[in-house]
Amino acid sequence: MTDTIGADETQDTTNPAEGAVNPYALFEGDRGDMTADARMAAIALKRERYISGDLYDTVLDNLDAVTRSLNNDLLELVVNERYRIMIAMPVTGPDITLRALKTRISLKREEAALLAFLRIRVLEYENSRESTDHWLVSFEEIRAALATGTGFLAARNDEETVLKQVGAIVSAMCTYGYLERTADDETMYRITPLVPVVLDRELAGTWLDVADNDFETGDVPSSDTSDAAVEPTVEEDAIDETDYAAPLFEDETSEASTDATNATHDGEGE
Repeated sequence: MTDTIGADETQDTTNPAEGAVNPYALFEGDRGDMTADARMAAIALKRERYISGDLYDTVLDNLDAVTRSLNNDLLELVVNERYRIMIAMPVTGPDITLRALKTRISLKREEAALLAFLRIRVLEYENSRESTDHWLVSFEEIRAALATGTGFLAARNDEETVLKQVGAIVSAMCTYGYLERTADDETMYRITPLVPVVLDRELAGTWLDVADNDFETGDVPSSDTSDAAVEPTVEEDAIDETDYAAPLFEDETSEASTDATNATHDGEGE
C-alpha cells in the first residue's frame, strides 16, 4: 500500500490554503494574526511614549500577540503594574546588529535637572495620596526650580532668555512624555506616571546634585541674549537616562517631523 499525503495535509499552517478565510483579516489580502484591538494596542506602544488606561488592559488581554508584534520590530514590552503603564523598549546587545523601530534619547543636563525636580514633586503628591490626575506643576514653579537659587539657569541674568530656555525645556519634556499640557490652563502641566517609572528617589537626588555641583563650580553657560543662546547646545557629557532607568524613546517614524524642534537633542544610535 502506497502512503500518500494530500496537498491539504502538507499545507503550512502559517500559510493558509488559497481561498481560506482569515478570521483576523481587516482588508483584502490581510494575513495578520491579531485582532483589531490587539493591533491597535501594539501600534500605540510603537507610536507613543507609553500607554495606560484601556490600552493597558487590552495588551494584558492580548499579551502574547502584542509581544510577538513588538519583538518583530526589535522591541520588548516593559510593564509597570504600580502605575499601570507600559513602554516598548528597543532591544540592545552585542548580538543585535539591526536598528529597532525606536531609538534611545539622551537628556541634556537641564532636562535631567527638571526631571529630577518633577520626581521630587511626584513624591510629595504620593505622600499626600493624590491621584495621578492631580500631579500638577505650573510653568512658574518650573522656572523657579531652574532659574533661582542653585537652579541650573540661575547664573543667567536676562529674564527673556531664561523664559525662552525654560519654555524650550518644558516643550521637550512634553515631547518626551514626562509632562502633559492641561486643557484649561496653558501655564499648568500634568506630570505623567512615566516620571516615577524611569526615575527613582535616589537617582532624583543624584541628578539634582549634578546640577547643583555644576552651578557651584561655575560650569554653567554665561548669560547671552542672542538668539543662538536660546537654543540648547549639544553637550559631550549630556546625561543619558538609559544609563540609569527604563528610558523614554523616540519613534523613528516621527524623527523627520520632530527634527526641527529637537535638533539639539542627541539620540543614541542616530
